[in-house]
Amino acid sequence: MLSRIRERAKGWITPLARVFARSGLTPNMLTMVGLIFGVVAALLFAWGEQLLAGVLLLVAGFFDVIDGAVARLLQKETAFGGVLDSVVDRYVDFLLYAGISYALINHRIAEPEILLGWGWAWCLLAIAGSFMVSYTRARAEAAGSGRLDVGFAERAERMIILAIGALLGLTPYAVVVIAVIANLTVVQRLWVTRQRLH
Repeated sequence: MLSRIRERAKGWITPLARVFARSGLTPNMLTMVGLIFGVVAALLFAWGEQLLAGVLLLVAGFFDVIDGAVARLLQKETAFGGVLDSVVDRYVDFLLYAGISYALINHRIAEPEILLGWGWAWCLLAIAGSFMVSYTRARAEAAGSGRLDVGFAERAERMIILAIGALLGLTPYAVVVIAVIANLTVVQRLWVTRQRLH
């Protein structure tokens, strides 16, 4: 969903990409900067610092966008760069939910009574759904489904929901929303893939 908006946002992304391109940082370096911010955000979640974690998560998301823009601007898009970006994204996803799960288990983030002590399980569902959204697309496209960017819960959407939840002090609720829509997106992608490949 946001991938389409990103195309329309090139007008403001490109000038920022030029600034980073002139800095001498390579796209892969920017990817690793995003990883660092993502890891720090995960640690902040683990310590119960939701507001700061939300801010750092937005910064990490910015670098997740800008690295590709710089690669295109410098004509340095490579197959390895794409693989590195995907691997970094998966590690950051895992660490974020691990940090939140740790905070919930150790009561560093208040768990709503409605979750009945199962906040950590929702984190597991969120990370499983997040991984499977990406895997389903990769596997389906490799099988010949064509571009499979259907569904609401692509990574950008999930990160924005989590960041907003953190900024509002509502991280557990954000995790529940992500767990639900990510797994629904997997089902949707499987359905579309079946229609295309059947």
